[in-house]
Amino acid sequence: MNDAVTPEDLAAVDIEEVQAIEDRLPMVMTVGFTGHRQIDDMDAGHALLEQAVAAVGEAFDLLITAPLAQAYDGAPRLRLMIGEAPGTDRLMANVWRVEDLGEIHTMFPFKAPSGPAAYTDRPEKGDPDTRVEPPPEFSPWTGIDADGLGLEHEQAHGEVGRWIVRHSDLLIGWWDGQPSRGAGGVNDTMQRALERGVPVIWLQPGETRLRLIDPHASRRRHADASEAMLGLDEIAGPLTARLLADLLTPSFAAPGVPGAHDPEIAARLDYAAVDPLRLRRPPLGWVQNLFNHTLWRSFRLFEHAAGGVPPGHWDTVAPPEGLIEQPGFARLRAASAEAGARANQLSSIHRSEQLLLVVIAILAVLTGAMPQVLVNLLSEYQSKGNAEGATLSSISQLVHVAAAAIEFALGFLALTIFLGARRAHRHRRWSDARRLAERLRGACGTWPLGIDVADHHIDPPQTWTEWRARAVLRAAGPRRGWIDKPRFESTTAWVTGQLIDGQILYHDRQHKVAHNVERHIRTAENWSFGILMLMLAFFVGAYLVQGITHMLTPAWFSGLVTLVSAVSPAIGAGCLALDATNGFGEISLHSARLKVEFEHRKAELGQGAGVEYHHVQAVIRSAAQLLRDENDAWRDSLLRRRIVRG
Repeated sequence: MNDAVTPEDLAAVDIEEVQAIEDRLPMVMTVGFTGHRQIDDMDAGHALLEQAVAAVGEAFDLLITAPLAQAYDGAPRLRLMIGEAPGTDRLMANVWRVEDLGEIHTMFPFKAPSGPAAYTDRPEKGDPDTRVEPPPEFSPWTGIDADGLGLEHEQAHGEVGRWIVRHSDLLIGWWDGQPSRGAGGVNDTMQRALERGVPVIWLQPGETRLRLIDPHASRRRHADASEAMLGLDEIAGPLTARLLADLLTPSFAAPGVPGAHDPEIAARLDYAAVDPLRLRRPPLGWVQNLFNHTLWRSFRLFEHAAGGVPPGHWDTVAPPEGLIEQPGFARLRAASAEAGARANQLSSIHRSEQLLLVVIAILAVLTGAMPQVLVNLLSEYQSKGNAEGATLSSISQLVHVAAAAIEFALGFLALTIFLGARRAHRHRRWSDARRLAERLRGACGTWPLGIDVADHHIDPPQTWTEWRARAVLRAAGPRRGWIDKPRFESTTAWVTGQLIDGQILYHDRQHKVAHNVERHIRTAENWSFGILMLMLAFFVGAYLVQGITHMLTPAWFSGLVTLVSAVSPAIGAGCLALDATNGFGEISLHSARLKVEFEHRKAELGQGAGVEYHHVQAVIRSAAQLLRDENDAWRDSLLRRRIVRG
C-alpha cells in the first residue's frame, strides 16, 4: 500500500495540467547517433547516411501502421539524439533535416568558461570548430557542464554517450572497426547500446553495405558486449526496413497476445475504460462526486479513526526553478498525477466496499437475531398476564417479517456491492494504477538527473504498466538546457526530498497507522470473543443453578445470549475479512523495513564529498529501484486481496 498522496491532494489534481497534453501516450522513437570526427570521402559518407536514414524512416512507417500502434494515442514521431561534433555528427544532422523526419536533440559535453557557448571538446584546446552557440533555453538540446561538475575529459564524452544510449531505441554507429579510444568513443557507445539491449545499425567507412546488429544475438554467441565487439562481423547482418521493424516491435508493442484472452491486454483496456478523471464530468459526474464524499470515504474515515495518525503530505515542495518549464518534466508529472488520481479513486472504492460489506454483515446478523430477543421479551410479558396470546402472536409475526425484509434489503445491497466489485476488478485496476503511478513518481525523481532504473539493461516490457511508463518516458525525451553544478545541486536536493525523505516520512506514518489499525482489529476480535464466552458461561451456569434453586432465567437474558452468539462471530469474521483484504500486519512490517532501507539511501547519499555527479546518480537510481521493487511486490500481494463477501 503506497498511497503517498492523500485522495484530497489528488482528487483536486490539476486536471487542466493533465489535459493540457492532448496526446497522453504518443508513440515516439528516438534514434541515437555516434560517429567519427573525420570523414575521408564526404560524398560516400553522405550517401551511406542517406540510406540508413531512409531505412529508419521506412521501418518506422511499418511500426506505426502495425496493430501495435493502436495502443498509443497522439501523432507518432521520430527524434534524433546526437552530438554536435565536427564530422559525421553534423553530416548526419543535415541528412536528418533534409529528410524532415522529426526533432533533433543535440548533446554538448562542455560549457564555455564564460558565456552561453557550448563546446564539443575541451574549450582550452582552442579549436574554433568545436565551439557551438546552443539554441534557446528549453529547446531540444542538453549541455553537460563537465568542468563545473568535476568530470574528466573522457568522463564528459562518456556521459554524452550514456545520455544518447539511455534515451535511444535504436543507435546508428559510424565505426571503422578499430579498438576503443576511450570513454565516449564510437566503440564505447556501441558497446553500451548492446549491453542495454538497443539494436545498432553499423556503418563502416569504405563499405557500401549497411549492417544491423541484434543485441539478443550478441548475448547468444558472446559472454558480454565487450566480447561481442571483438567479433561484430559474426553477428551483424544486412539491414532491411522489415528486419529493423521486426527487431523494434517487442520494445514498442504492449504486452499480451492479440486475439487471445490475455490478462495484460484486458488490464490495459480496463485501465483505459475506467477513467476517474472523466467520471467527474456530466451527465453523471454529480453522482460520482456524491459517492466520493460519502460512501467511498468510509475506509479513509475508519483508517483515520483507528490509525490515530493525522494525514501526511509529502509533495508540497515546488521543484527548482527551471524544472517546471521543462516540457518533458511537465509530461511526466501530468502522467504521474493522472495515475495517482486514478489509483486513489480506485483504492477508496475497493477498501470502502470491503468495510461496508463488513458493516452490512454485522447489521444483517443483528437484524436477524433481534426478533428472537423481542419474542422472548413478549413471551415473558404474556406469561405475566399482561397481554393476549393472539395479539402477541401477530406482533411477533410482524417483527419477524419486518426483520426479514430489512435483512433481505441488506443482503441485496451486499450482493450488489460484491458483484459490482467483482465485475469491475477494482483490486487489480487499483494495483496497476498504483504501480504505474509510483513508477512514474520514481521517474520524476530520476529524469531530472539524467538517469532511469532501466539504465544498464532493458528487456521488452513484461507488464503493460512498465510498457506505458516507458512510452511516457520516450515522449518526455531528455532533460533540456545546461546541467551545471548549481542546477544539479538544487535538483538533487529536491529529488532527495521527494524520493527519499518523502518515502521515509510516508513509511513511518504507514507503519504506525497499520500497526494501530491491526491492534484495534485484534482488540475487537478479543473483546467479541471474550464477551461471547462470558455470556455462554453465564447462561450455562444459570441453567445449572436453575435446576437446583428452581429459579427461572429471565427471558431477556436468553434473548441477549442469542443476540451475542450471533453478532460476536460476525464481528470476528468481519475483522478477518478486513485484515485479509488489507493485510495491516504485513503492511506494518513492510513499511518499517522500507523506512530503514530509505534511511540507508539517505545516509549513503551523504557519504560523497560534496555533490558528486555519478555518486548521486547511483544512489538516486537505487532509491527509485527500491520504490519500483516495493510496488511490484505490493501489487502481487494485492492481487490476492479480493473482496470477501462474508
